[in-house]
Amino acid sequence: MKLQIERAHVEPMIAAFPQLALWNDQLRFGDKVEVALRQLSDQQLAFLGELYRRGGPALQARAAQLATLRQALSDAGPRFAAADIEMVVPAVARFMMDGAIRGWLFTANVTNKPLPYVVTRLDFTLPSSDETGKVYIDLKANAKGALVPVTIRITESDIVNRTVAEIFAAKGFLKETPELIAAYDDTIGRYFEWRGQYGAQFSARGTGFYAEDPGATHRDSDWSRKDVVVLTSGEAEARLVNDE
Repeated sequence: MKLQIERAHVEPMIAAFPQLALWNDQLRFGDKVEVALRQLSDQQLAFLGELYRRGGPALQARAAQLATLRQALSDAGPRFAAADIEMVVPAVARFMMDGAIRGWLFTANVTNKPLPYVVTRLDFTLPSSDETGKVYIDLKANAKGALVPVTIRITESDIVNRTVAEIFAAKGFLKETPELIAAYDDTIGRYFEWRGQYGAQFSARGTGFYAEDPGATHRDSDWSRKDVVVLTSGEAEARLVNDE
């Protein structure tokens, strides 16, 4: 898993940890760096999380996701061997039920908004003559006006010397925490607040996406249209109007 860190946070990290000076090479070609999560120490992740927490409401979701990632990477749960693949199923069930709030899994991508998924199926496929046993977890999320299905496939190589939390993190998912749920609820609250401001102008940066209106009488048939809209490529802001 990789993290994308903007220049505004990269520079203080380099100042605090001079060994990260190699990141300056990436900054020559853009305003962010991309780094593998495992390349950062817990101290460095904690420092980045503190930068996010100080960054105002817009970065609180990132702070919550990063804090949950740190918890997953330091999880003290039992670790599996390749032969324990069948035991992953009850372990996942216990993991989801222990301290459950809403029963959600969140995407682990720190650069995106936390998107919750609900588990709809947990299954184990027995090994056959030419294949090893596998665990399948079906998830669904309500996103962009539609249900988005995702299937996680866990093989023997995915579980070796990993806890359940680490297995999910490697697949790009985190178990719900009070901080993640609070960040999600805040995002939903701001969405409905902004949606009600018809005709208002505002500033934004980063990326957005097209979403079909579920109440529309027809569907857009422009299949060549990209899903993601780039608002700005740097620190500048784009001017938008709410015409929903």
